[in-house]
This record gives sequence, structure tokens and C-alpha cells, in this order.
Amino acid sequence: MCRCPTVPNLPIHVYIVDADIAERTAYARVVQSAMMHPQTFGSVEDFMRSDLSDENACVICDIKMPGISGLEVPSLLTRCGHSLPVIFVTGQDASETRVRAQDGGAAGYFRKPIDGQALLDAIYWALARERGHRA
Repeated sequence: MCRCPTVPNLPIHVYIVDADIAERTAYARVVQSAMMHPQTFGSVEDFMRSDLSDENACVICDIKMPGISGLEVPSLLTRCGHSLPVIFVTGQDASETRVRAQDGGAAGYFRKPIDGQALLDAIYWALARERGHRA
């Protein structure tokens, strides 16, 4: 696996937010296999309390979370002055949920289980798209 071809010298940081430790661990392994740097969180609250960097970073977030829903993450990030693309994952896919995620600015949307290469491709695409918006 390779680093994101559009920014070869910058490390890619991936924030992984999922209540299920097995899911967090699996995503972190996929991310690490591509030489990216994962940071995992068991809740949206813990994620939002952390020290976040917007540079060459994105979020993978489960939608169904205890406490604050993953669907709230894009608006929470915006309110805190962050510009991070969010890739949503869910085990309970529904058309209403897909629409809410899309309307909230989702950079990606996956139903579990997720193919590792598809997830990496989504990360690369989300980062390239975010750089295009900033340019």
C-alpha cells in the first residue's frame, strides 16, 4: 500500500470513532497497513475533546454511537472551527440515514463490513477533495 499520491511527504492522520473496540482495532490496522497514523476513540464526546489537527487528516465515524450520534460529527467539527472530511460507517443502513449523512457533508458512506481497500481509497479521495476545496 502507498501513501496518498497527492501529498507524498505529509503523514496522513485518521481519527477513528466507533464504540466497538474490535471495529476500531480493525480500522486502525487497515490504516496502519497503508502507512497512515490512526487515533481511535470510543465515543464522539472523547473524539471532540481531543487535540485535533486538520492538516492531511480525516475521520472515520460509526453513525450509531452511545451518546452523541456520529451524524452530528460534521456540524460539531464546523462549530469548533475544524475542516475534516468525515467517512461514515454503519451496521444499520437505511435510506433516511444515507440522506442525512449526505446532507451533512459525508465524504463517504459504508455499510459494515467494509472492504479495507475501499476504505483506504475513500480516505485518499476525501483528502484530495478536501485539498481541492481549500485551494
